[in-house]
Amino acid sequence: MQARDIMTTNVVSISPSVSVRHAVAMMLQNHVSGLPVVDDHGRICGMVTEGDLLLRREVRFSPRPARAPELISEIDLERYIGSNGWCVADVMSQDVIVARPDSEVSDIAESLQVHRIKRLPIVEDERLVGIVSRRDILSVIAEAPTALLPRGDEAITLAVRTRLRSDLGLTPQKVQVSVLNGQVTVGGQVESELKRRAVKVLVEGLGGIAGYKDCLLVSPVRGQD
Repeated sequence: MQARDIMTTNVVSISPSVSVRHAVAMMLQNHVSGLPVVDDHGRICGMVTEGDLLLRREVRFSPRPARAPELISEIDLERYIGSNGWCVADVMSQDVIVARPDSEVSDIAESLQVHRIKRLPIVEDERLVGIVSRRDILSVIAEAPTALLPRGDEAITLAVRTRLRSDLGLTPQKVQVSVLNGQVTVGGQVESELKRRAVKVLVEGLGGIAGYKDCLLVSPVRGQD
């Protein structure tokens, strides 16, 4: 699945020259927590979000104590501009992470997680064509069909063994899988409680099983805390 399959194309954007108050009004009106900033040619040049506005002077009810000129750093100046700037260009983040319409949704989800951002602009030929948010990713999860296992105990056994090997690196020599009337039992040894939980999550996430019985023993690798 690619970005073009889930992205919002009717993107609410804003110009870098408009006022911060106008940007805030647009966020509230459209129920969004951030806006792409685009120039007159439709090229993205920044992003303004709630996080960029949390330290605004409008929410500071007592003045900060004056500092000696020699103690004012570049970071202090950047914060001052962000807190007191009149236009969006003064407060927006300029280092914007973007993706293309053919970017894989899994890659976009990873970018959102790694960079701790809530949305990713989609750009084609340097122009903003869409946006993918965390909510769009959640919609993919909600609408994803359950992967049903093949019927029959032998077929289910083979499918579970295959997934244990591919997902968790667990071979039949390490763990044993048996299935009776659709009930999956997994026994053997794993090196941590975390891997035991991972096996449980894997099996219970498979559609078409009647239940899961955990017979795994946790045997930490020697020398491991």
